Amino acid sequence: MKILVTFALENEFAPWRNLRRFRRVTCGWDRTFEAEIGGAKVRVVLTGVGEFAVSDAMAHVFEEIPDRCIASGFTGSLKPEHRLAELLVAKSITTADGTREIQNDPDLLVLAANAGARVVDKFLTSKRIVTEASEKQRLGIFGDAIDMESFSVLTAANHRAVRSIAIRAVSDGPESDLPLDFERVFDGKGTVSVPRVVGQLARRPGRVFGLIRLAHNSERAAVSLTRFLDGYVQLMACGPLPEIAKAEALAV
Repeated sequence: MKILVTFALENEFAPWRNLRRFRRVTCGWDRTFEAEIGGAKVRVVLTGVGEFAVSDAMAHVFEEIPDRCIASGFTGSLKPEHRLAELLVAKSITTADGTREIQNDPDLLVLAANAGARVVDKFLTSKRIVTEASEKQRLGIFGDAIDMESFSVLTAANHRAVRSIAIRAVSDGPESDLPLDFERVFDGKGTVSVPRVVGQLARRPGRVFGLIRLAHNSERAAVSLTRFLDGYVQLMACGPLPEIAKAEALAV
């Protein structure tokens, strides 16, 4: 079985990369890695942050069609009951403006629930980074968590008839502001620009403690995500999904 897993950034992938010793591969997208896990060929693609970065990546990574696709990485919780480093899987993903919606594959959702992910109602995919707690709390009326890539990845997979799912680990909650203006941190490829980070900290040195806290929380989320994904892809590679607790999982 061939499984495609996408992350936006290297730090989301780093613990899994180290655990399984993913090797970089040469293909149409230079941030591509592969490993064999549980008999499955797992290909990881680092897309960069945001819709446009994902679109560039998806134009290349589906040259070899996988059997399954997982959109993964961090998410910002929009509701206080979703705890730091908790694994969330949503029934559907909606654009933040509410105009478009896509469903997670129901069988893959059940498998994720059986593997320990918490089933929630909805992920929101935003075109911009939501940095303020007040806005997160407002958006909590419409969804459980927010990211910038899930909708685009699943749309690309669905266009190619690839069964797909978005699974995310909580890296920050609805009660706190992000420490930097992350809209100005990423370069044209959707990757972190260190000089831009340093520039913001130079202007606002008091933000460094918030950035350290976010880095610590992100590391916890990445470790939790690694543990989940490593087991999940092995379950996925075992064959057809067993019909266990499907009604219960989808009723959550």
